[in-house]
Amino acid sequence: MRRTITVVLLASALTACSRLGLGEADCTPPDRSISAATILVVQAVPSARYTPCLDEPRLGWDEVQWFFEDGRAGMNIYDSVDRFLRVTVTGSCDVSGAELAPSRYPDIVRYEDVESQPPEVGITIVPAGEAPLATARRHVDELAGTEIEHRSVIFTVDARIDEPIRARVDQALLQGRYAWIVDELDAEEGTVEQRGENPAVAARGITPQQALEVIGGNLPEVFYRGSWYFEFEGGCITYEFDAVGAVAESVADDADDAIGFYPAAVLREGARQDGYDVGG
Repeated sequence: MRRTITVVLLASALTACSRLGLGEADCTPPDRSISAATILVVQAVPSARYTPCLDEPRLGWDEVQWFFEDGRAGMNIYDSVDRFLRVTVTGSCDVSGAELAPSRYPDIVRYEDVESQPPEVGITIVPAGEAPLATARRHVDELAGTEIEHRSVIFTVDARIDEPIRARVDQALLQGRYAWIVDELDAEEGTVEQRGENPAVAARGITPQQALEVIGGNLPEVFYRGSWYFEFEGGCITYEFDAVGAVAESVADDADDAIGFYPAAVLREGARQDGYDVGG
């Protein structure tokens, strides 16, 4: 028979709740006081060397729901409306289609399969000659610190003036950036030709400020979607992201900082030595 227990913890009360009821599966070392929730997560997947734990919630993490079942356990994390992150430990996971990513842990292999729209706005200026190159650099100096709808604008200059403009523009667009082409006439008149993945932002003979205004009227929503996979001895922890808006701006960094890997194997071994059975 499968067993399922769901614990709802409000972010504002997580610290107080850690000493009451099941508490949360926090990242307290196994040689200190351990919450009942931690034990339930460890018991759910007896083979897993690690299980997920939570150091503390981040801004915008309004509710955390822990769940425990035979063969899987973890947490659902919500903002004020929707779930934007699920973290689950299982005996294994399917990483086909995911790419190998750097791991901070020598005994954990990390994969990622994500797509995102970052909060920063990237603009690559593509000059078509020496005079346009000087103008492009002047634009960068003059526009330093610019924001669009409270999003930072990151400018770069593609100084490869001997290479075809089209190839340089295509490369910028593939990187999710906007492209400003500056030719000899633009250099004289202080204008740019703007390109972007969205045809609505395309315009010729406009000033940099006008180009920024066009971008501002067509900004895509920030999002972070997809999965991270952490494979290790006896199991796998999966982060499933579906974040949009403000929470998406920092969800990757926040998840990396706030969610940890509890040494379940150490807890099980210590419990056995004390005459207790927590699975595995």
